[in-house]
Amino acid sequence: MPADPRPAVTVLFWHLGGSLFLGRWVFRDPAMDLRVLALGAVLPDLIDKPIGSILFTDYFDTGRIYAHTLLFAVAVLFGVMVFTRRGSAARKRWMALPIGVFFHLLLDMPLDAETLWWPALGLEFPSFAEGALVDLIAYLLRSPWVVLQEVLGLAYLIVLYRKAELGDPERRRDLVGTGRLSV
Repeated sequence: MPADPRPAVTVLFWHLGGSLFLGRWVFRDPAMDLRVLALGAVLPDLIDKPIGSILFTDYFDTGRIYAHTLLFAVAVLFGVMVFTRRGSAARKRWMALPIGVFFHLLLDMPLDAETLWWPALGLEFPSFAEGALVDLIAYLLRSPWVVLQEVLGLAYLIVLYRKAELGDPERRRDLVGTGRLSV
């Protein structure tokens, strides 16, 4: 049976821009730590791409495995709940991590049900026709949908950069130090 033609690609700007947009729009919380939200937004790819697309390609044949499941997102949420105290600044800061992971899964739609609901629908992960890392990069460059996603994510990041006046070194230092934007 041929592999699914939809590759499990990484779209960095799509996940960062999309998650920052959704986080700021849905929660409207100026105190949300955007550094932690951004980490959560890319965490599934930081875990799964090296494992499934580079290290164990022959076994998994996909870059969407364990960290692209609801089980992983719930485990991250549970970890934050267990390791932080209710009402603490640490919990407020780190709750952005599972939120970013959930946004990543949302932005990856359509994610295969077998992956999203793993292991409830079976222990196997669907394989994707992405091949080696070089083939994955080539696909990224010629896929109009992936290019559109990246452009949209990058466009939002540029708008946010300008709106928050991050060209000013003091504002950048504040963002890096606190994870907050003043817009």
